[in-house]
Amino acid sequence: MRLPIILIAAVSLSACAIEPAPAWQSGDAEVGHQVAQDLCASCHAIERTGDSPNAAAPPLRRALWNFRPDWLADDLHASRAVSLRRMPVFHFGEGHEYDVVAYLLSIQEDAPPMPPPS
Repeated sequence: MRLPIILIAAVSLSACAIEPAPAWQSGDAEVGHQVAQDLCASCHAIERTGDSPNAAAPPLRRALWNFRPDWLADDLHASRAVSLRRMPVFHFGEGHEYDVVAYLLSIQEDAPPMPPPS
């Protein structure tokens, strides 16, 4: 009689197991800010305000307007180019691509509203 009770308890506990967050959600925004300072600030505005030093480089606070965070994290992790423009490809290592995405999420501006169809 004990076996069914143990089996029911085991099944109930396994149903409560929490799925781990995807790797791209594991970043540290504070570390990401430092990485952005080191790698991105010479071209991009990396703070919530201010203009980019390179007028062709959008501020990072707008980087996710056209890029899903999980896709950006995957592209950075795989060292794929994330722009059609002349942007260097970085090899982050140590999961810093996830830190950068966490930082970008923390500073994003809302995208402008879409114009109504004409």
